[in-house]
Amino acid sequence: MNAYRLLPFLFLWCFAKTNAQSWYHPELKALGAPELAPFEFGVASGDPLPDAVVIWTKLFLDTDKPQSVTWEMATDSLLHQVVQSGEQATYRNSAFTVKVDVRGLTPGTTYYYRFGHGGKYSPVGRTRTASQNAELLRLAVVSCADYQNGYFNAFGHIAKRNDLDAVLHLGDYIYEGGVWRGGPRKMMRNRVREHVPDKTCTELVDYRTRYGQYRLDPQLREAHRMHPFIVIWDDHEIANNATVDGPERATADWETRKATAKQAYFEWMPIRENPERSIVRSFSFGNLAELWMLDGRLEGRSKQAVGFDDPSLNSPDRHMLGTQQTDWLLNGMAASKAKWQIIGNQVIFSQLNDSKVFDRRPSVRLDRWDGYPAERQSIFDFIYKNNLKNIVVVTGDVHTSWAFELTGNPDDPNVYDPKTGKGVVGAEFVTPSVTSFNFDDVVPRFITVEAKRRFKKRKNNPHLRYLDLNHHGYLTVTLTQEQAQADWFFVKRKDQVDDRVKNRASRRILADGKQVEKAKRGVR
Repeated sequence: MNAYRLLPFLFLWCFAKTNAQSWYHPELKALGAPELAPFEFGVASGDPLPDAVVIWTKLFLDTDKPQSVTWEMATDSLLHQVVQSGEQATYRNSAFTVKVDVRGLTPGTTYYYRFGHGGKYSPVGRTRTASQNAELLRLAVVSCADYQNGYFNAFGHIAKRNDLDAVLHLGDYIYEGGVWRGGPRKMMRNRVREHVPDKTCTELVDYRTRYGQYRLDPQLREAHRMHPFIVIWDDHEIANNATVDGPERATADWETRKATAKQAYFEWMPIRENPERSIVRSFSFGNLAELWMLDGRLEGRSKQAVGFDDPSLNSPDRHMLGTQQTDWLLNGMAASKAKWQIIGNQVIFSQLNDSKVFDRRPSVRLDRWDGYPAERQSIFDFIYKNNLKNIVVVTGDVHTSWAFELTGNPDDPNVYDPKTGKGVVGAEFVTPSVTSFNFDDVVPRFITVEAKRRFKKRKNNPHLRYLDLNHHGYLTVTLTQEQAQADWFFVKRKDQVDDRVKNRASRRILADGKQVEKAKRGVR
């Protein structure tokens, strides 16, 4: 066969090789962990039910052919006591994702699992089903992990803990933007590593590559291996300030981009599959707690108002959740028999007066629930009318740490009294960012001191009970029949791998209580 006759075959061979790599940008391979191949992205578990949990892995292979993966789950870390096992096919259209919803398990039980392929095995993962009669529930709460802005030391510390039932991730698991090219000088100095691809994610190959980059981080990979995650997205998994109808700045056909981002999310997260690819769901922890995970971005959110003088701001036709999701949440809480109602929520729910801090930045406020006051008020009206209490809202997004007394209107003495707790139905606890920029990363420290003073002035925010603007880390929420306690854990640094943390603050609210108060710090 002469060279000319070989050309068509060479073309087809090259096309096949290129096509096999089409689900990732080529830069990703250099970040891999070949010692774990083909399970370089590790293992993960999530969405724990009393009798089920989702286990996950993904093959990092250069092939187009369907693959078969085995899995097994046991009650011991050596996998001698196997209770479930099976085999699952995986295909290129999911970039070789493997996700198994393991059923028939025992409530409140720790399990160990692994996957196998081609004579090689994944790392052994640890997970736990939801308890139905526990006296204590402890959840780690995380949000906003920007790969470029530091190392994931908070995840590294979480991975070492043996006292967590699950990890709640409240969004901004990835950041969709490209490599930073400009910004405040102090912020640019904090850039310790760069995104791949070097572009804003708009296509499936972009999102897949970005998730792959994050999951190749050893600390995040280990946190997933050691704990079940319960996750929701915020905006950066899709596009900045995303809503139902589009992002802040459209860069591609929105409906296509939105569907693409959702596909990538469900490929990479240990979340239970559903035809709508909805993240709205609930979890029961017996008579102790019910957990409600919300979608404040793609389910029903209207476009932001343009300012506080926007005549549409207070319209009942503007939504954060939408009518269907709001009814599901409120009717579900009203029917629940659990002591505590936990709401996993993306953006600050409580009213927040930051007019003396962000006078020139109305968009900062209008992205929060403050930008959707009618729907928030309808939620509080329902809560008061149905005498609901013991509500704990956990929130991410804002990159800083807060605790609020949860009340319908902190500025109205007929609704709320900060001295007696009249009008309080629970608490809102806000987790700091894992790495994403906070005040101290952008402005001089003396400005953060003044900002904190203005936020905490009683006349501005009488319901505010804790605030930190400068630290990164995570939050734990510990529930018993008697109280709900929040403990903030702050990392020592994020410019290098160092998973030392310190429990810097603790707040609690008693069951049926009316005030958020200081508490004895947590066990770590």
